[in-house]
Amino acid sequence: MPKLLQVLLVAFFALIGASAFAPSTAINRGTTAATASFASPRLTRHIITTSLSMAGPATLEPTKTEEKKKTEEPVKDDQKQGSEGWEVRLFNDPMNKREYVARCLTEIVGLSDGMAYQVMMQAHQLGLAAIIRCHQERAELYRDSLVENGLVVDMVPVADDE
Repeated sequence: MPKLLQVLLVAFFALIGASAFAPSTAINRGTTAATASFASPRLTRHIITTSLSMAGPATLEPTKTEEKKKTEEPVKDDQKQGSEGWEVRLFNDPMNKREYVARCLTEIVGLSDGMAYQVMMQAHQLGLAAIIRCHQERAELYRDSLVENGLVVDMVPVADDE
């Protein structure tokens, strides 16, 4: 039984890499940790404590980051649409219920319940109502989301002085 155990342990250490558990002196003498550990229990403790004491604490080097220099780029005329250059408009729609339209305006655009009701009623009575004025990207987002929900919506560029 001890011979079988020794063979199994040698195979085990060979699989996991005996050099991780053996000090350099045992490797230089041509012995592995598995065979050296059977020579004496004292040597086994020495091998384990030596390999553990050789390991240091894990430290991470701080990463070096390069600071980007702030440069002011000139704003192009097509980018400078003012603070709010696009208007999203709602058209009267006989297909959708008024409550549904108001709920879509509240959930998608973020209007209050009262404001959503006013916009919906203006579109219902006059045929057209301005929902919001905002930047182009946000206006496109609102328009696309409202159209996906079945509302008749468009967006138009507006001047700042309007």
